Formats: sequence, structure tokens, C-alpha cells
Amino acid sequence: MTTELMNKVKQYLDHKDIPIFGAASAESLNRTAPEGFRPKDVLPEAKSVLIFAKPASLASYQTPKNNGLPSFYISNYHTYYRMANEVANSISFILEEGGFPSLPIPSYSPMRLEKGRYNGLISFKHAAVEAGLGKMGKNTLLIHPERGNILRFGGLLTTMEWPTEGPGEYPELCPEDCTLCIDACPVGALKDGSIDHLKCMGHCIKHTLLPPYWLIKILGSLSQRSNRVKRFLEVYASGFFENYGVGCFECLKKCPHFPGHKKDVNLP
Repeated sequence: MTTELMNKVKQYLDHKDIPIFGAASAESLNRTAPEGFRPKDVLPEAKSVLIFAKPASLASYQTPKNNGLPSFYISNYHTYYRMANEVANSISFILEEGGFPSLPIPSYSPMRLEKGRYNGLISFKHAAVEAGLGKMGKNTLLIHPERGNILRFGGLLTTMEWPTEGPGEYPELCPEDCTLCIDACPVGALKDGSIDHLKCMGHCIKHTLLPPYWLIKILGSLSQRSNRVKRFLEVYASGFFENYGVGCFECLKKCPHFPGHKKDVNLP
């Protein structure tokens, strides 16, 4: 039965033209993923995290900006996020029909703010690393050995235990001595393998209603002591990212694994 279900899921992914798929152990992620964003926090009975990915449109990183905002990029990645949610829901239905309760995880919104960092309900990037799909770069983006750093993820939790390979060895993907992404960040938001999300957001999103960074920083500090402020920033950021961000790709494009370098694409 489990082999039949696995084949159904893989056939469905092929049909949806999704080239990248893997499974991670929920038990492992319960130890390694950020606290509060682990499988046990939303589905304690989960045995596996299924993760799939598709590259964003490379051309969407090259198009002219509209008032400083790359609208084609925004449209592209939100189209994919909607598709990823549909795929996660369909896979969950396949598995539940086979007797394994499964929970599709939203690929983008809602976001949660914890300790100044915005995250989805489950860390897809940590799941992708645990599934052996690539390596986390210093810009906190996952780097795939063939598809580079422009992947968009979707996923689900399932009580079905899938075979897992565990993290892969990819020393060439983000060498210790490479700091190109860190050096490229215009506002110094990258440091020690982490990102200051509030500083990044203050630079990326340009809108008259968005407070200046100094105020965002104050609100971010208050959010660690007030749930009301935290919930406000979560809703606020979700709306602005969805409609007005992201306006900066420097850390992504300067990485040697940005596919544009390999395809000889003219970068702005």
C-alpha cells in the first residue's frame, strides 16, 4: 500500500511539472528546525515532511522595475505559491485516502514573527536540507546543486513514514571562504549565517505607508514583549510582501549559484 501511494504522489508531481521532491524525517526536524516551527508544533503525530520545489522564472529577476518594485517577480512567485498550496492539498488528499492523516502547510502566508525573524509555519528550507535537496547559503537561501538558489517550496506533514536520505554533503555550494552575498547586501542585513529580516524588509519594500527602518526596529523590539505588536507586524508584513515586495535581490544574484551566471543572462 505505501509503495502504491508513493508512486501516486510522484506521478502527480510529474504531471504538475514539479522537478524537485524529497522527504525529511519529522523526528530529525523536531530537533534541528527553529523552535516553534517544527513538525510537532502543528501535527505531533507526523512521521515525515514532504517537500517539493520549482524554480522561479529567471527572467523575472531581470525585468525593469515599476517605481522601484519588480512587479513581474511578485506576480511570478505568488502564482507559484498558489500552485504549491494546491499541490500540497492534493497530495494530502491522496495520502489520507490511503489511511495516513496529512496536513498541507501554506507555502507563503501566514507568516509568524519570532525574535525579529519572519517565518512560515514550518521551515521548508530546513526540511529541504534534511531531505538532501541542497545546502543553506549564508544568505539563508537554499542552494540546489543543479537548480541554484531560485527555488520556491511547498510541502506537507504526513503520518506516513517515507524513506529519507538525510542531509547531503555539498561543500562546493557555499564554501566557508565565500562572502559574496554578505558583501553585496546594501544594508548589512546578513551576518553569521543569519538575516535581520526587519532591516531587509525596510530596504526591500518601498511604500509611503511603510514606516522607516528605525521605527520598524523599535516595533520589532516591542514585538518580543507584546503579542499585540507581534500580530500586527505579522499581518502588516504579509500584506506588504504580497503586494509590494520584494525589491532587492543583491544577495541572491551575487551568489555564484544564481542560474543567471551559468546561462550568461545579462544582469541589471
